[in-house]
Amino acid sequence: MRKFLAAFFVLIAAVLFVILLTKKTSQVSEKVLSEKQDPNLEQGAGGHSDAENSLGMDDQNVVSFMPLKPDETLLSSMGIDLDGDNLDDEILVVKKAGNPFLYIIIGLYNPQTTLYDRISELKTEVTQFKSFSYNGMDVAGDHRPALVYQGFTDDGNAVLQMYYCSRRGLTKIGDFKSDGTIFIQQYNRTETYELSQSSGRSFPVWTYSSDTREGAGSLSQVQTEYDWNPDLQRYVQVKQVFVAGKNIAAEALAKIQDGTVETFANYLNGLWYKTDNEDDEIRYIFLDYKNSEVIFLEGDSQEVYNWQNSNLYRNGIYLSTVNASIENLRRRFDISLTGLDEMRVHVYDDVRMRIGADALWNGNYKKMKSANDFPSNEIDTTDLEELRSRLEEIKQWSAPDGALLTFKNGLYTIQNESVRESGVYFVSQIKSAFVIQFNSQSNDRYIGNVYLLRYGTKTVEPTAKEKQRGRKPTVQVDKDTLILQPAEIMSNAAYEVSGRVVSLSAVSGAEQAF
Repeated sequence: MRKFLAAFFVLIAAVLFVILLTKKTSQVSEKVLSEKQDPNLEQGAGGHSDAENSLGMDDQNVVSFMPLKPDETLLSSMGIDLDGDNLDDEILVVKKAGNPFLYIIIGLYNPQTTLYDRISELKTEVTQFKSFSYNGMDVAGDHRPALVYQGFTDDGNAVLQMYYCSRRGLTKIGDFKSDGTIFIQQYNRTETYELSQSSGRSFPVWTYSSDTREGAGSLSQVQTEYDWNPDLQRYVQVKQVFVAGKNIAAEALAKIQDGTVETFANYLNGLWYKTDNEDDEIRYIFLDYKNSEVIFLEGDSQEVYNWQNSNLYRNGIYLSTVNASIENLRRRFDISLTGLDEMRVHVYDDVRMRIGADALWNGNYKKMKSANDFPSNEIDTTDLEELRSRLEEIKQWSAPDGALLTFKNGLYTIQNESVRESGVYFVSQIKSAFVIQFNSQSNDRYIGNVYLLRYGTKTVEPTAKEKQRGRKPTVQVDKDTLILQPAEIMSNAAYEVSGRVVSLSAVSGAEQAF
């Protein structure tokens, strides 16, 4: 009996030991699994953090599933399939102690060990994290993702590099550097490509560099196109175009570019309109360096971005912005001068841009002039209340096409042979500019929404006696003529925009039609 009880207690102890060991092993396994990641789960929406500087980051938001070396500080991580096995691999961006450059660490997922194998590290040419972006992209169109990174070097040059990744290491397939803009020109690929049934068109890379053959005040550029060569398995130059730019006087250029971001950004302050729109919409970009905002305007909509970081290059500036409403929506763009009041803009979302709205903002822009930009002797000194009274004391105003306008008690009506429009109007003063705004209640519109409002002018000829005394014709304010110049209101200023200028003339009592 004693032998039986002893054996029973030994058996109970063994069972308890096995249960305890199993529980402990399970806890360890759960801990190990928590430090890994299913390669089919997304690690993050973007390839960069909201760093305030190259090392400023929230460690709780950036996770590494590979062990770091003692001298490495994690800045960013991303999960993406780099070796084509349909399992997400890991890309880390780190800083190393005593080294100013950013490093990219590649970890390929090993399904047998369920770990990430650290296969390569890449020393980039970039030191500032806020000017750095990276991602995986099928640039060649053969369904092989390439690692692409871009940023700015300490000497202000833009750099973009591409690599194929395998367990043997990294193979460089593209290396581009410029003192201007570098961008990947993406195309819409076919539906069969999206279904992995065919290859797609490769994405060219363009570099815009200064033409060193010209003088210091020249804005001429060398635009070079590179494309994928399947035989050489790398990008090669396929085209080079020399684009003549305007010459800017050295004194004027020095005022714009003195080597500081603040001076160049202050020059950019204001409203710019796109001169080469591909559709009927007129697009505007409003740059406000003081308030750290970049505003994109199209029709009745606007997007506000926070101006986060700037890097100068020879004839331009590179901006990093973040959407004020959606923090993970980032927009980066290059601005290069083409004249004193002209610039070329290329907008993209890091290296991950898809064909869409961003491409519509690319192009040439001219700077708007507000009424406050003109010398004081050119500014209308009309009194606001007098202008409001003049609008309504004239019973009818006529436009050159025969349309008749009336203003009464804050309401307006417009009538011609085909349109009858009515609504509310309001006249205000923004600094030294007078603005009239129309809120139509009609479906058919004759008039726009916002105009700069001023009196016209008339030339008064001298009498015969005055001519004999040498008096010349004089230009006077004509209070029987109103000029309505299409405008936009931005940041407490009114800016002229392109559009139909409306000239109104006072109608005498005998001519009034209704």
